[in-house]
Amino acid sequence: MKISLQDFAYVKCQELIRTGELTPGKLYSEVALSKQLNISRTPIRGAIQRLEKEGLVTRLPQRGFQVNEFDLRDIEELFAMRKAIEGFAAELLAATNKKFDPDLFNNHLMYQQKVCESEGLQQFQEEDRKFHEDLVKATDNQRLIELYGDLRLSIALFARKRFQVSSQRSQSLEEHRQIIRAIEDGDPDRARKAIYQHIDRVLELYHKHEI
Repeated sequence: MKISLQDFAYVKCQELIRTGELTPGKLYSEVALSKQLNISRTPIRGAIQRLEKEGLVTRLPQRGFQVNEFDLRDIEELFAMRKAIEGFAAELLAATNKKFDPDLFNNHLMYQQKVCESEGLQQFQEEDRKFHEDLVKATDNQRLIELYGDLRLSIALFARKRFQVSSQRSQSLEEHRQIIRAIEDGDPDRARKAIYQHIDRVLELYHKHEI
C-alpha cells in the first residue's frame, strides 16, 4: 500500500533520529531536511509536528527544530515503561510460546556475538533494537507493538552512548541469552525477571553517570 508523503517523511525522520544523523541539541531547518529527503516542506512540517507531539523534537519559531535531550527523570520514566511492556511480553511468550521462533532469536544472538567481536558499534545497536522489538512483536498484540515502537525511538536517542563501551555490548549479549533461555524453558517468572535485571542494570549505569 502506498503511503503518504507525510508518513514517508515521518518514517525517514525517525530513521535519522535513530541512527544519530539528527542529534540532540543541534538546530536543523525544515528547508535543509526537505532538500535532503527530496520532498516538499509541507510533509516535512507535518512530520516534525508529529514528532513534537511525541516529545522527541522541539520546534523553534523562525529558526527550525531540534531533537530533544533527555534528563535522568525522562530516562527513568522510559525504562519503567520498557519494564512494563517487555516484562509482560517475555512472561507471555514463556507461558504460551505464542509465535515464538527460537531460530529467529538464536540468529539474533549469533549476529550480536559476531558484531560484538568485531567492535561494530552501530551494527550492535541496530541488532539490539531488533532483538527487543521482535520480542514484543512475537506477542502478536498490535496495540502493545505500536506503543513499544514509539518508545524505542526515544530510547535510541541515548542507546548509542551506552554501547560505545565494548563491555556493555558483551554484558547485554549475555543478558539476551538468559532471556531467551527462560522463554525456551517455559519459565514466565524467570523470563520477566531476566528482562527486569537487564533493564535495571542499564538504568543503574545512568544513575552512576557511567554512560
